[in-house]
Amino acid sequence: MTDSAEPRGALTLGAALGAGAVAQVVLVTDEDGREFAGKILHASHAGDPSAHARFSQEAALAQSIVHPNVVRTYGWREADGRPILLMERVRGPDLASWLSQAPELDQATVVGLLLGIAAGLGAAHAAGVVHRDLKPSNVMLDGPELVPKIADFGMARANSLSGVDADALTVVGTPDYMAPESLDPLAVDGRTDLYALGCIAFEMLVGTPPFHAATPFGILQAHRDFPLPELSAPFPLSEPLRTLVVALLAKSPADRPAAAETVCARLQQLQAGETTALVAPTATRGLCNECRAPLLDGLAVCLSCGTSVAVVHNGDHTVLVTGPGEVGDKLDSAIRDRLLTWLGESPQLGLAASDDLKKRIPRLPFVLASGVSEPSAQALIAALQTQGVQADAVLGGAMKSPDFRSKARSIAGRTTAVVGASVVSMTGTLMQHAWFLGLVLIGGLAAIAWTMRRAMSHASVRAGSAARAFPAPMQAALGRVETAVVGIEHARHRDALRAVVGRTLALAPAMGETADDTDADGIGVELAAALDAATAATGRLDALDRKLTDRGATDSSDETRALLHERDTWSTSLLRLIATLDGFAERAATARNQQRNAQDDDALAELRAQVEALEEVQGR
Repeated sequence: MTDSAEPRGALTLGAALGAGAVAQVVLVTDEDGREFAGKILHASHAGDPSAHARFSQEAALAQSIVHPNVVRTYGWREADGRPILLMERVRGPDLASWLSQAPELDQATVVGLLLGIAAGLGAAHAAGVVHRDLKPSNVMLDGPELVPKIADFGMARANSLSGVDADALTVVGTPDYMAPESLDPLAVDGRTDLYALGCIAFEMLVGTPPFHAATPFGILQAHRDFPLPELSAPFPLSEPLRTLVVALLAKSPADRPAAAETVCARLQQLQAGETTALVAPTATRGLCNECRAPLLDGLAVCLSCGTSVAVVHNGDHTVLVTGPGEVGDKLDSAIRDRLLTWLGESPQLGLAASDDLKKRIPRLPFVLASGVSEPSAQALIAALQTQGVQADAVLGGAMKSPDFRSKARSIAGRTTAVVGASVVSMTGTLMQHAWFLGLVLIGGLAAIAWTMRRAMSHASVRAGSAARAFPAPMQAALGRVETAVVGIEHARHRDALRAVVGRTLALAPAMGETADDTDADGIGVELAAALDAATAATGRLDALDRKLTDRGATDSSDETRALLHERDTWSTSLLRLIATLDGFAERAATARNQQRNAQDDDALAELRAQVEALEEVQGR
């Protein structure tokens, strides 16, 4: 292993170790004969102020990170009269070169390498540094143990935007490893590095990065829009590792692990033989008809695009389709088909079209759903309008609707007339038998009942499929989320809110039935507090970004710095809250079949601390 102690005395330059577009790396020896690596700008860039600025930024950021899985940087030194950026010398290849010549990998090797890189990322993020260009060629493998060390912080950025210049808000990176949000510099944080880690993991398992295209822009588009290719490996791939890699490569930062520490914990569990898969961070229920993003259970709005969606709760109202058309008219066949498609694409509703609706064109009005709450009925009516379908709701059953009663009378009249005509046509002999008259009457009533039953319901709420009910504090907090999200302009902040909401919804059942509405220390109360804190944070972040957009990216006034500093504080606290929820979920999953009271108390205390931190930011 490399001795990373501080260099002593005068430094002497030696042979070249490598070269890049802007600088070369040379061997440096101190007075004790210990070897280091020194980065020196090429002569062609010696007079370039921007190159010097990036060099200085790299020195300042990298020097703040001291960890066994990060190449140690000692800062600026002078050797042979020349300024150099002095670093530890790593005696080994970079990961890209090693992978090109390595024998067939196994899972233990992959997990070990990923764990080292994730640990290095954790140290960088803890120091407030986002690498932004993590890739195999920027990971060195040190010594015979092949200890991974993250190198080259030339494109790194301080996570604190109030301390960076305009260049730090440009789009940078290597397309093969760039997260979808990389095109929005304000959306870049530690989870962007974790996406790059997922790309490296995919490459180690499959042999190539996940996406390919003829141009850099095409690769970036694939990262953003294309589904993840099949994750295969030349060895049996455990489901926990597969799940982790897929989570790291989620398109949305909200669906990735929130912190490198979470990834390290999962990888350590894999090394120890843990077989449970990574806990899913969200509780979803169908896709949004507008943007096709996953909808969160029990929430009447899509947190990806902000569109209101119908959510069905049990109740005492009936929803009837009333048009377009008049009472007794058949529904237009194209609208019926559109209605069937909408029902099929909206599983969050819990509605199933009847076989009769699928086979026949119903007459107006007809029942779409019964036994739903009044808010659910109104939400259904609004959603149906977007499909060109007119609807109405009544308290009670369908017969409470005047139009449906009119239709029922019409059906009964037609059926009675048919039965009467049949009776008149009967022979006089048969009419003399009372038993036959009774049979005719029973048949007529049965025909009316059968016809009315067909008219009563063409869709129904599946048993147990109505939206889940949460503890009262959480339900109230979810209502505040629904109100607030409409005013959030930037998708990245709706996405951040989705990260918290999805995790709290998943945690509510995961933590068991230990809390009720009156338990002040219960999980429902704590999760409701987390929801409220995240709602306030994302709303304020959105307002700050609107102000910063108005000021422009080049504005460096004290007012802009103050806005950026406030943004940093909110953003950092929110990300810590998400990471805490991830850790909470991991503990719950690990201890699901064990006595976990003490663990739950610790997790609740940690969650409460993160909520209080956000509340403290809000109170400033």
